[in-house]
Amino acid sequence: MNKPTSTYRILVIDDTPSIHEDFRKILNPSTDPAESNARVQSLASAIFGKTNLPPAPIRFTVDSAMQGEEGLERVIDALTESRPYAVAFVDMRIPPGWDGLETIRHLWGADPQLQIVICTAYSDHSWSAISERLGYSDNLLILKKPFDHIEALQLAHSLSRKWQLARDNAANVRQLDELVARRTYQLSEAEERFTEAFNASPLPQAIVDLEDACFLSINTALEKQYGVSRCDLTALTPLTICPSLDASGWTGLAKHLRSGQPIDEHPFVSQNVHGQERHMRFSARAIPFTIHSCAIIVLRDVTEQLETEQKLRQSQKLEAVGQLTAGIAHDFNNLLTVIQSYTSELLLDRSDQQTRAMLEPVQTATMRAASLIRQLLIFSRKEVAHPQTLDLCTIFDGLRSLLSRLISANIAIEWDIPKQLPLIVADAGNLEQIIVNLIVNSRDAMPDGGKITVQAKPCEIINTAAQHPDATPGQYIEINVCDTGTGIPADILPRVFEPFFTTKESGKGTGLGLATVYSIVKQHGGWIQVRSQPGLGTTFTFYLPVPATPATTSTDAHTSDQTSSPHLPRNVLMVEDDPAIQNVLATLLSRRGIKYAMAPDGVAALSLWINSPAPFDLLITDIVMPNGVSGLKLASSIREQNPTLSVILMSGYSEALADPKNLEMPGNPPVFLDKPFTPQQLFAAIAEAHSPSSS
Repeated sequence: MNKPTSTYRILVIDDTPSIHEDFRKILNPSTDPAESNARVQSLASAIFGKTNLPPAPIRFTVDSAMQGEEGLERVIDALTESRPYAVAFVDMRIPPGWDGLETIRHLWGADPQLQIVICTAYSDHSWSAISERLGYSDNLLILKKPFDHIEALQLAHSLSRKWQLARDNAANVRQLDELVARRTYQLSEAEERFTEAFNASPLPQAIVDLEDACFLSINTALEKQYGVSRCDLTALTPLTICPSLDASGWTGLAKHLRSGQPIDEHPFVSQNVHGQERHMRFSARAIPFTIHSCAIIVLRDVTEQLETEQKLRQSQKLEAVGQLTAGIAHDFNNLLTVIQSYTSELLLDRSDQQTRAMLEPVQTATMRAASLIRQLLIFSRKEVAHPQTLDLCTIFDGLRSLLSRLISANIAIEWDIPKQLPLIVADAGNLEQIIVNLIVNSRDAMPDGGKITVQAKPCEIINTAAQHPDATPGQYIEINVCDTGTGIPADILPRVFEPFFTTKESGKGTGLGLATVYSIVKQHGGWIQVRSQPGLGTTFTFYLPVPATPATTSTDAHTSDQTSSPHLPRNVLMVEDDPAIQNVLATLLSRRGIKYAMAPDGVAALSLWINSPAPFDLLITDIVMPNGVSGLKLASSIREQNPTLSVILMSGYSEALADPKNLEMPGNPPVFLDKPFTPQQLFAAIAEAHSPSSS
């Protein structure tokens, strides 16, 4: 905006020098400016009534030009210097050059805001002639000659103020135009940024007409989610996206939005472009300053989030069960060791059918209890695995006799196993658990009999997407367990691997069998999938990775009673804090003529080791023991003195086994014996530990 001023420039264009001097005297009188200003105000009041002229005096700077051409030069120079003239008094006749009207035309061509007073006699041009040449303008007044001094002074005052107001208004208009242009640009930029963000957002978004329940615009994510084009929005409405929302429901939501209230995370279920059911959340805000009643809606697909939360809850449940199981596993397996060892020993001694008929159910129940604890530890990831290089053909061969006792006569098992399969790295016990659980599951699905087929074959996975989300390219062994049973209904099929989920009658299933299978396969780097048709049967298929580097097989000596081996120990140091297990070990070794010494803890064992008159050639110790000396620490201490000593580590459960570093000790690796164990397994472990290859 132009800064207001109290000094205005006046230009007098007249060919008579005395006229110039008269204007200077009129506009710059010798009297005090305040007095002159008061006289003008008094005269204005007399003519126009009460006026409000500014209290400050107005001063004028008067310049003169003898001809119109000279006057134009002064106007141009003043504009160049940014010191424009406010008023020009122009004589009508200015010989020999331009007359007054021609001069005025040129002056306005240079400065359209210049206020002009034509000084003319009565015989000069008429008003119509003047208007015809110059056009009608509110910047033009006529002062008839001769004129009064006060009249000229008043015109100078009024026109200077008018000129200033016009300049101020023009500046205000320019400022307003600049503001409008700036805001328009800002709005355009904001709209462009909004459009970019709207279309680039990974969340489906739309602008919706609240009255008609139709989309005005949708972004790319919503196009992809529902397979529609923003060029044709007639096929998609909020009601088609959310089938559970009817017209009355939408009316309520629209009313809520129009009231200025937002909608946050409204849940609904819809189908995406692939026909998959997705769990969604709907948020919306009304858009102000729009002609239509509109809102922006944002959709959020929470399907994966809900699945993750479910997995987290499941994991927390498994963790709680695992901690509980780990807490009782050691003591519980000690109890089972006593029952299983004595039962197995009695079965070896008793040949009468009546006694065996009573003992065999005890042994079976003990094995089931041990299996239950093991399954709880496996699927809660508390089980300590012992991976080794294995030949699956050997595993299958070892299971045939066991499974024949588990399967009734009306069920046939067909084994489609090649003579040779690639070697894998796995825990033998865990793999046996997988096969047994799947076959028992198939058995229970065929109460009236049927057929179970176990098939294994090598395969190469290339197109992982077509196989399973957990699949990676590589070499695998594919194992199928098929049955001709009742099948699994489609609504139940997705839940079969959930822990504690079972369709069996109470007391006939724990809901852990398939959950354990799933957990073991995952821990071994594979995956499992199931296909089923009600009434036709079920097929479980799982894949185990084949290592890229071939390895040699490890033999498992824990399979038979090897008490007849000539490599039995002469003197055994046994360390066990549980008196019942002490008695079991003492009974089993005594009955086979093996000399031993028993210690209740690691401190006592070290004392026996040091003070024994006969050297010990085998250490059998529990891992978890009191008084601060564990079985691992005891074995390491004794091995430092005798690196060739054979060592068997027993455990019902110990978290120390989970870290391989805890098992490092001088000499050969120790032999592990899991509780509960049978006499056969105990002496197989003794034979393995005391064989020449282990010494």
